[in-house]
Amino acid sequence: MVRSYLNMKGCEEEGLYRVPGSGKDIKYWQKRFDQGEHRIAASSEMQFLTAPYAELDINLFDEQNLYDINIIGSMFKAWLRDLPDEIFPKATQTRIQAQCQGAKTTPQLLKDELSKLPPFNYYLLFAITCHISLLHSCSEMNKMDYRNLCICFQPCMKIDAFCFQFLILDWRNCWQGCWTEKEYLAEEMELLKSPSSQSGDRSATPSGAASSHTGDGRAVSSSGSSKPSITEQSTPERPRPPPLNARQSTEEEDDSATPTQAGRSQLEVKFRIGELVPHSPLNIDLTQSRTD
Repeated sequence: MVRSYLNMKGCEEEGLYRVPGSGKDIKYWQKRFDQGEHRIAASSEMQFLTAPYAELDINLFDEQNLYDINIIGSMFKAWLRDLPDEIFPKATQTRIQAQCQGAKTTPQLLKDELSKLPPFNYYLLFAITCHISLLHSCSEMNKMDYRNLCICFQPCMKIDAFCFQFLILDWRNCWQGCWTEKEYLAEEMELLKSPSSQSGDRSATPSGAASSHTGDGRAVSSSGSSKPSITEQSTPERPRPPPLNARQSTEEEDDSATPTQAGRSQLEVKFRIGELVPHSPLNIDLTQSRTD
């Protein structure tokens, strides 16, 4: 998206890559691309704040607060300088220059070495040099002639002057396809397959662990809650009264109770205890009750 924005907005901008942008704004946009930003998502029922996430790509055309294209141009140059590896190895450039010194058109050796690059390097170098070549075609408006382009991009891209001239001035004839793309795609497919097999091994472990607990008659679920076994579910469990020692301990721990309250509580306990034992038959004289 950065390259598309610069192609659309910057090709006719005079002083692009020579006029620096605001340092504060450059850091802001660098953080937007590197770290993302907090986004508030609101709905009719709830509002929540998500954690910082990398936006990966930002549609710069929709950003209302982006007022100066030199900010994006300076950020792009800084990104090129901070690349950890060389896009086009220096040793390869030196060999091409030694073997093709004095060439007037793009050497075949340069084309072949470009095609041997890894797909990441190949397409990145393809896109960057396409942008610079487009800037050169609009040099009458943006005042970025070939000399200015060399000053701005050769150091940060680490490209020698011999190869740089063909990549910019004869860009269309430098590219004949990436020969290593098929090989890298095969390796990537293997990497995509490996996590699925590992996750299958991991999923087998919890089931084995759960089966090891079946000896005690309970199966433990993934959430940590235990469920009764089949044998326990087949026989309904009758409600049981709470244990007596628990009630007695509760009464004994209440030291602050008054004697009246304590005696009343003891009667209630005895009454409850009486409920747990069968009642004896009442000895009532029926003849006496009738006469009365």
